Amino acid sequence: MRRKFTPDEILYLRGLWAVSNVTPTRIIYSDEFREYFLREHGKGRGPTEIFRNAGLPVPIIGRKRIERCTARWVRPDRVDGSMVPAPPEEDGLSTDERLLAATRDLLDGLFELLSRTERIIHLLEEEQRPDRPDHCRHQ
Repeated sequence: MRRKFTPDEILYLRGLWAVSNVTPTRIIYSDEFREYFLREHGKGRGPTEIFRNAGLPVPIIGRKRIERCTARWVRPDRVDGSMVPAPPEEDGLSTDERLLAATRDLLDGLFELLSRTERIIHLLEEEQRPDRPDHCRHQ
């Protein structure tokens, strides 16, 4: 099972130029970041350094995500040895399957946020109940 991003991490990631969207379990990177990654990787910079320089450190992103992105975005099959973008079909999923998976992740994240919001509302309602003893109310 993948590690889920905390709400604070999600807010942080959503504020980065390198990220188009983020759910509790997935990151969708911007086209600008992918181009930057390929350009910097072509100059010989390491994937971890490239991610870190874009505000995406290993402790938040995880090494496995960086490895998978690198494998997905580049391939050493050019005659001159340079890296080229990998075709989107390389992950074995159709566009519809990728869209469905992203939609499911987004819905999971929304459901989690709704559940948290409902718990907060419930706690606030409990705090405002008139039959509650005075010593329990916050002043």
